[in-house]
Amino acid sequence: MDDLTGLRLAAIAAAKAQPEQTFENPRVGAVIVKADQVLAVGWHERFGGAHAEMNAFHHLGAARDAQGATLYVTLEPCAVRGKVAACAETILDWGLARVVIGDLDPNPATHGLGVQKLRAAGISVVVLDTDDSRQLNPAFYQYHEQHQPYIQLKLAQSHNGYVSAVRGQRSKITDAVADLDVHRQRARHSAIIVGSETWRIDQPRLTVRDVVLTHQQPQRVVIDRRGRLAHEPAARLKDWLVYTENARFAQQENVVLMSAGLPGIIADLGRKGMQYVMVEGGPTLMRSFLQAQLWHECLIYTADRLLANGVSGIVLPQLPDDIQRIGHTQRQRYINQEVATCLQASRKPLVV
Repeated sequence: MDDLTGLRLAAIAAAKAQPEQTFENPRVGAVIVKADQVLAVGWHERFGGAHAEMNAFHHLGAARDAQGATLYVTLEPCAVRGKVAACAETILDWGLARVVIGDLDPNPATHGLGVQKLRAAGISVVVLDTDDSRQLNPAFYQYHEQHQPYIQLKLAQSHNGYVSAVRGQRSKITDAVADLDVHRQRARHSAIIVGSETWRIDQPRLTVRDVVLTHQQPQRVVIDRRGRLAHEPAARLKDWLVYTENARFAQQENVVLMSAGLPGIIADLGRKGMQYVMVEGGPTLMRSFLQAQLWHECLIYTADRLLANGVSGIVLPQLPDDIQRIGHTQRQRYINQEVATCLQASRKPLVV
């Protein structure tokens, strides 16, 4: 079996991982091959759980089967103990002849360490620099290479493009099937942002429901430039992170003074360790993020139902990159091609 085929099988395994389960960990796949026969396949299944290499090893018929085999893995094996043992150390005991890696770990703190540890132990290591891991884990790469969160916008609208029937009142647009998909989207995020108007009108919980969580609930964030929420009971804002330009309001607990607009908020969330940020606000907040080019992908849920009139949604100046039917709702996914092109151009050359 040639190395590209082996890595392709590992990438297929990685794609089986559910982003809402792996959370801030990357989706990784691993395949153990010997004499052109696939002996075992594994992938990282949940945040805090065994990594792909370990899951593949556990699927072997016998541990000795790994002797002289080749391990194909989409991302460099970790070399630092975290929630689980370091894979690069553990697999030294397997007796592998070779390890073929799709891409190095983009985290500057661990980049290349796994390769160094394996080679120091006498294992032949090949790094092919494929795009599979990057395509499966855009938020992981964005955060570790650009030191900024990956931003997903989300909006629901009627078939004729309205987000609510009456300004200032909440309107239920999508059905339960689409709602479940939204909860799956929320589950993969570190933080969820709304504006103060959405907070006042909808009183959103912004929690993940009907999905098994392997990690904590996303941090709830509200942008309140003028400090309209300053007089709300403190208990209602207790679990929220609030950004405002109102210096007096910013003296309260969990309230941060905005000094550089939306880019400053995103930078601050990045410093707080938020890799994947979802924006669920109304069309005004969405347009602000779009105009500032502060987005990587946008999901628009368009329901079959019609509204006679109301508040208009948003229109993106491009065709959707993906369309899926979810219940009685059409989900359109847009990728910010301008940002994606810039990220590809700034990609560092591989050094191993």
